[in-house]
Amino acid sequence: MPRRPKKNPFTFMEVLEQHVRESRVSFHVPGHHNGTVRHPSLPTPFSKIMPYDLTELEHLDDLHQAEGIIHQAEEALGSLYESKSKWLVNGSTAGNWSMLAATVKRGERVYVQRNSHKSVWNAIEWLGLEPVLLTPEIERGSGLPTVVSLATVQEAVSRYPDGKALLLTSPTYYGDMADIQAISHFLQSCSIPLLVDEAHGAHLIYSDLPKRSAIFEGASIVVQSAHKTLPAFTMGAWLHYKEHIDETRLLHALSSFQTSSPSYLIMASLDHARMYLESLTERDWSHIQTSHFAFVMELKRAGFSVKVGDDFTKVTILTYPKNGIAFSRHLSSIGIDIELAAEDHVLLCLPLRELKMEEIEHWVKLIKNASQHVPLIEDDETIYPFPVTERVSELHTIHEGMETTRLSFEQAVGHIAAETVIPYPPGIPWILKGEVITVEKVRVLIEWISLGRKLQASRHVMMKQIDVIVEEF
Repeated sequence: MPRRPKKNPFTFMEVLEQHVRESRVSFHVPGHHNGTVRHPSLPTPFSKIMPYDLTELEHLDDLHQAEGIIHQAEEALGSLYESKSKWLVNGSTAGNWSMLAATVKRGERVYVQRNSHKSVWNAIEWLGLEPVLLTPEIERGSGLPTVVSLATVQEAVSRYPDGKALLLTSPTYYGDMADIQAISHFLQSCSIPLLVDEAHGAHLIYSDLPKRSAIFEGASIVVQSAHKTLPAFTMGAWLHYKEHIDETRLLHALSSFQTSSPSYLIMASLDHARMYLESLTERDWSHIQTSHFAFVMELKRAGFSVKVGDDFTKVTILTYPKNGIAFSRHLSSIGIDIELAAEDHVLLCLPLRELKMEEIEHWVKLIKNASQHVPLIEDDETIYPFPVTERVSELHTIHEGMETTRLSFEQAVGHIAAETVIPYPPGIPWILKGEVITVEKVRVLIEWISLGRKLQASRHVMMKQIDVIVEEF
């Protein structure tokens, strides 16, 4: 029989604190040896946190073979999300790779939301999966991509049968959430597991929310970046899954795609994030939501056009006819850092706490003042928030050794892209390897380059050139 984990009366944070208080001697990694090895110029805050940067000592457990304090903390997390849960220390990226590897085998088909994060597309490429692309609905007015509809899912399964899993992004970067209940109910009838990249949704747990985390709504596996919306350190994430998932494959994937030396600082912050979320009362939730609504109302009173999705912590200011990228730079110059800027909008991520009225009034005043110095967009035909494609489509298969050539953007129109181009943030590919390059996509790329928008792409892309597949006729 497997050994039952020993129940520890303390939390993960308390065990680390006790370890530091004991002033133990370190003859083990990491090389700063409890903070005793450091340069005199190291700032005091870093010196104070170093002793907590520990390793897999016996009483501190092992993330990849958790039987003690880490196992206990993951069980507490699972109780909160009504699932089996695992900590992730390499961000949601490791979670996306792991849930795909656990459910879809090399050469098998997977249905994927087109506006998925680049980590999803990287995983699909390297795991050798065959994606069917599902185009999200486009919101009228803003033109922003939202979520995949049930009708699109049904069309994909009908046109391209034998898919082994479906991966959705919900909530999206802009806070829109899919109808997970309806989609999961349909997929259950087809015996297809629903995987959800819920990077921005770790906080959506309160029972009175109109839409909650997908793990409560019928999803099979959900990955969350706790660090995006909760008080966890960057790279701290969670994975939740249900009993019908092949746990052996999932755990093997997690141990393969994550570091063998996990950060105890990140893990401690994950336990803190769980405790913070768990501690919120109905009164806290009411005050948080009310204050966020007050912030939106103040923005509207100041003359801004505002979009709020299903996730009340995501607020998009629609800047048209003013330039959103220029607006974000004015905001940065006065000490306001935002999540994302595009040609015609900026995105704000609000903290999961009650906002004080004096904060709200001060922020809105600064935002309004900054907007008065923003130039107008010169040509509205250059704004294309999302590439227009078929509702359901496949990527062209690209094999290693295929001949490629480099063309100017204009020459590349109609050819199949041999590389991916990603605006960052949000990290959603504008051009996917294997997609046909269109006039629209080229036009937008040229505009982004002229505006100085940050792109994750080859250096030659910034010189308006792109690699394409040489097609044989």
